[in-house]
Amino acid sequence: MNPTKKRGIVALVVLVLVAVWAGISYATNTPPFKKPRGTIEAADLCPSLGQSQEAADILNRLLPYASSYRIPREEGTPRGAAPTDAHHTSSCTISGDGGRLLTLRTELASWSSEESWRKEVLDTTNGRRPEPFDAGRWAFTSTPEILRVGAVFSACLPDQDAGLSTSVELDRPAPADRLDDLRRLAGIAAEQAHEDARCTIPADTPEK
Repeated sequence: MNPTKKRGIVALVVLVLVAVWAGISYATNTPPFKKPRGTIEAADLCPSLGQSQEAADILNRLLPYASSYRIPREEGTPRGAAPTDAHHTSSCTISGDGGRLLTLRTELASWSSEESWRKEVLDTTNGRRPEPFDAGRWAFTSTPEILRVGAVFSACLPDQDAGLSTSVELDRPAPADRLDDLRRLAGIAAEQAHEDARCTIPADTPEK
């Protein structure tokens, strides 16, 4: 084989390999064809987070990479106008690139103790090893080593000591240095829930 023909074959093989690599990179969204990260704006948030720019900024730091984020219509039953109505629920999810990333839930109910409330939240979210923090009447996050859950219990109505349970659950654990972000996000959601449910006592009212 003459040198010119040999160089032509080598060049052709290189071109084919480059084309294959580029195709795989594009299909798998890896450099140099990685799509820019999506951004969540305050106007995109579900009602459970209001239109808080702070919450949007936290989500942009807390959630894993996705080329776009989707926040579908919130589900739930808002509390009625009657003073005796003690029913209020809401549920909001955030997904990215086809997978669920975060679930936010709020429920108005009565729990006999902090332990019973915490156990129910942990059972619902599959959280582990709660660590308390200061918000509402009671609050905790799961251990920073597996940082997936942040929850706040807020006092709401004096009748039957009904309160609001607000939980934020990540489908994938966040880095330990995002602990303050998860706690603040749960706090923002709890504050919004306290307003939406038209609670008549402060969120941090001591247990009777």
